[in-house]
Amino acid sequence: MAVEHRLPQPANEVVSIAGWLPDEDFPFGPQGAKPKRIVICPTPAPHPYLIPGHRYVFKEPAGSKAQQIWSEVIAYELARGLGVPVPPAFVAYDPVDDSPGVLIEFFFGGEWPPLRFVHAIERFQGLGIPVDLRRGSLHDNVQLTRKHQVPDWKDWWSRTIAFDALIGNTDRHSENWGFLVDQSVPGEAKYALAPAFDNGTSLGFLIREQELARYANPRKLGEFIARGRHHFGWLSGNDASAQHVALCEQYVRVYGASGGAMRNVIQLRDSRIESVVDWAAQFDFPVPFSQARGEFVVAQVKTRRDNIAAAIGA
Repeated sequence: MAVEHRLPQPANEVVSIAGWLPDEDFPFGPQGAKPKRIVICPTPAPHPYLIPGHRYVFKEPAGSKAQQIWSEVIAYELARGLGVPVPPAFVAYDPVDDSPGVLIEFFFGGEWPPLRFVHAIERFQGLGIPVDLRRGSLHDNVQLTRKHQVPDWKDWWSRTIAFDALIGNTDRHSENWGFLVDQSVPGEAKYALAPAFDNGTSLGFLIREQELARYANPRKLGEFIARGRHHFGWLSGNDASAQHVALCEQYVRVYGASGGAMRNVIQLRDSRIESVVDWAAQFDFPVPFSQARGEFVVAQVKTRRDNIAAAIGA
């Protein structure tokens, strides 16, 4: 998955999944409030930033969760250039029922040797390690990663928790991270960490349009950001360490050598944040990304970045 050099989606080009066939083996993803459909990109691909014949997930969050579309897309755009692998995500719709959604590229398939994806929860359960899906612990996550002899695990966790803190993601539970497994050698399994997927529960997506103006007040914005929590603390049940910046600080305290990877994530310039938000606001889309929401997102990300930098001494 070449995130760094992928062509961007033009703001005048919403992807239509008309004619995209469902995946015959797995037509639906995990069940949520609404099923996630798995579809195959046509060959040739209708746009140069899509992969012909590749699988994509089409998510259709609606109602109070509709802004998750933009959270996924903006998370991907912000991650480009930060060294954080995030699956490409595009603004899309299904013309059959005019339903808006986000089209997310599968992060495996098409490579050789072929890789298999395994959710972290499956490995916890397979090894008989009890884990709390509601909270969990970063310490347990790290130990599971080390047990599977994953290379560069320190930097992966450093980048991922910093990125989650940067966008205010609260949903990195053990079904939202996992491993890519290479079993090309009989009797051997080599594990690597998968990209940081499922980034929709972020960027204050639940804040309603009529409430956005109140967060122009720096005090209100600061209080909102301070309430943000990772899905896990350093130890299970330790809610104080689950606060976004606090967990970054704790991680650097324990694994100081990984601080460089975390610092790379927060080298996000104001101009880049603003350009991504301006780009999103240009789309003519049934779920609009308003100027007020753009100002909210810019203020959020800048403040979160600066808070992380101050906490880790960057």
